[in-house]
Amino acid sequence: MTKKLIMTLYTLVVVCIGFATIIEKFEGTSYVSERIYGAWWFVVLWALLAVSVVVYIVRVRLYRRLAVTFLHASFVVILAGALLTYLTAERGTVNLRTGKAVTSFARNDGTEGRFPFSLELEDFKVVNYPGTDAALDYQSIVDVKSAGVSQRLAISMNNIGKTEGYRLFQSSYDSDGQGVSLGVYHDPYGIAVTYTGYLLLLISIVWTLFSRKTQIRELYRKAVAPLMLIVMLMAGGEARAEDLQVVDKDIAHRMGSINVLYNDRICPLNTVATDFVTKLSGKASWNGYSADEVFVSWMIYYYPWEQQKIIRIKSKEVQKLLGIDGQWAAFSDFIDKYNEYKLKDAVEKMQQGKGNLDRKGLMDADEKYHVVAMFYQGQMLRMFPYSFGGDVKWYSPGSHVLPKEIPVQEQFFIKQSMDFLTESIVTGQKQRALEIIAKIKLFQRDMIGDLLPSRNVTQAEIFYNKVNAMRSPVFLSLLLSLFICMTPSIPLLRGNRLRLSEAKNRLAPEAQPKKASLCREVWWVSEVFIALLIAWLTMLLCMRWWISGHLPLSNGYETMQFMAWAMLVITAVLHRRFYILTGFGTLIASFCLLVAMLASGTPQITQLMPVLQSPLLSVHVMTVMCAYALFALQVLLGISGLWQLHKKEIETVEKTTALSQLLLYPAVFLLAVGIFLGAVWANVSWGTYWSWDPKETWALITLMVYAVPFHRASLRWLASPRVYHWYMVVAFLSVLVTYFGVNYLLGGMHSYA
Repeated sequence: MTKKLIMTLYTLVVVCIGFATIIEKFEGTSYVSERIYGAWWFVVLWALLAVSVVVYIVRVRLYRRLAVTFLHASFVVILAGALLTYLTAERGTVNLRTGKAVTSFARNDGTEGRFPFSLELEDFKVVNYPGTDAALDYQSIVDVKSAGVSQRLAISMNNIGKTEGYRLFQSSYDSDGQGVSLGVYHDPYGIAVTYTGYLLLLISIVWTLFSRKTQIRELYRKAVAPLMLIVMLMAGGEARAEDLQVVDKDIAHRMGSINVLYNDRICPLNTVATDFVTKLSGKASWNGYSADEVFVSWMIYYYPWEQQKIIRIKSKEVQKLLGIDGQWAAFSDFIDKYNEYKLKDAVEKMQQGKGNLDRKGLMDADEKYHVVAMFYQGQMLRMFPYSFGGDVKWYSPGSHVLPKEIPVQEQFFIKQSMDFLTESIVTGQKQRALEIIAKIKLFQRDMIGDLLPSRNVTQAEIFYNKVNAMRSPVFLSLLLSLFICMTPSIPLLRGNRLRLSEAKNRLAPEAQPKKASLCREVWWVSEVFIALLIAWLTMLLCMRWWISGHLPLSNGYETMQFMAWAMLVITAVLHRRFYILTGFGTLIASFCLLVAMLASGTPQITQLMPVLQSPLLSVHVMTVMCAYALFALQVLLGISGLWQLHKKEIETVEKTTALSQLLLYPAVFLLAVGIFLGAVWANVSWGTYWSWDPKETWALITLMVYAVPFHRASLRWLASPRVYHWYMVVAFLSVLVTYFGVNYLLGGMHSYA
């Protein structure tokens, strides 16, 4: 009876929080916070679940297995901390103005709360990334007075001010820079109890992994299997161009090394050119011309380049609106004979919610049109910096309205240098053109000096742009992964040597020499393949880290690349013991790279939002992505297990099931640790460890979904290998919703991810 009650309550919790994220999309955060997450019945539901688990632990004497008991107890302690937070915590905001003392704050429920002290803003400033307008940090200096004692608090992003049990964190600032709004959080009991639960969880996870009283060792002894899987491959075409006026390759390359301000970051013009060409055509080169050649040539010989079929339009409805045959359009195709934008009416109707055109295709085409418009407006060519007492501003070539503080000579250079460069290129004066490019670089160095990236960093970014845009490694890895997956009768491996005797036992006598030789060759191919792919991805991730100045885990593209790298490392560590991982691991890694490539092309490297500059974030993302990689691997194991059941390979099914269950332990434990590391980061950055944001809510749902198979002994319906493998395949939908669905459909505070 208790078991059924637990499963009923467990299912209700998962369904409720899942539907709550959908309701939030339409009704707003405040609605679900009040009607669901903050409702009494929701608290009672969690409380009943916790009490039921405790009762069940006592009834079945689970306390005889201390590691498992402590694991379950840690979640009960975490829920107890959440209950204390719900009952005793205060949340709100306080607005501070320079020189004005404040003793109260506005609670989230609309009532007024009183501080046992007074707050007064002494100073506030926005700290930018060196040489840019991008915010690096928001810093408030607040004077706290209590019982005649004064204390100064420095409050900034990822640095919360703490005094007398109150936590003050940066929320926003007034437009005049003389006032700030601080978040207020007072949780005297809940945080301490919840953190105790987190610590208990970590201890119990380590204990469970090494305990002799869990199933892990038994599963390890059973886990080995062959494999069978077929997947598809994709490829794309490319437009062709007629003879064009193209800038000399050397000049284009030199231009590509000029630094510009782009996406609030100082980077080489090559990065802008790569993004520009990739956005328009889907690739970082076009018709054999590099991104630098296309970008600079279009800048100089703009009219003939407007006629080239360089812009890819996938939507047939948009193709019809533009009057083109096929999916390649020129910029001139977007303009009618009256010099009007052809898609203007369709875009306006779409924005008003009218019309039934392909919304995604229309938005994509409209974005590409405006990318070229931004190019013509000079927004991609902010290459002339000037420092006003430490405050650096960047200007585009030919800027006609410049501050009077800039000397006449520098103003003349900003306005005329690109005209002189264009003249030199058009008239074939290559040496003069190279000299002007050198003078532009010298001007930048004279204006802002050490704020510019070093020559090595600039060249590294240009090299990174080139290798990162290459598609061949992704398609090659897919082909090799498929080859390894479909190669039959590959035996187990011990160290670096192939057990040919085992291969011979599995093969017919007449086929032994040939297939044993094939096994040896495939083994060496897979070893070299895994090593090279790890080296390739490691190089890309390290270079992106060096160039951006932060761990490359700040967006979907970077996390997919990291997931591929993590999957390959897991494969490299385990594939000699479990050969099935060789094909599956590399295949999952290859598809991660394919998803990153197709979804984002070559994404822009940007400055981090101030709140994302915590090292806790990097560890949180790495941990969660490793868990997702293991869950993806279990999908392929599930498909393999179902195929083996269909073939009635009972012994092999048992080994596949054991391997899947073995991987379930680190996968779920990594996700649990990742979620609660994220909670600690949120507590440090935003003042609260849990806010029911859709991303964290679906991560919790995923954790709860994948925790169910741990209880196969208690859940008879999961005891069947067929049901178990189907469950693991379907369960991956929760991962897809967490990673993709929330980002593209539900939004929330994690929309940057």
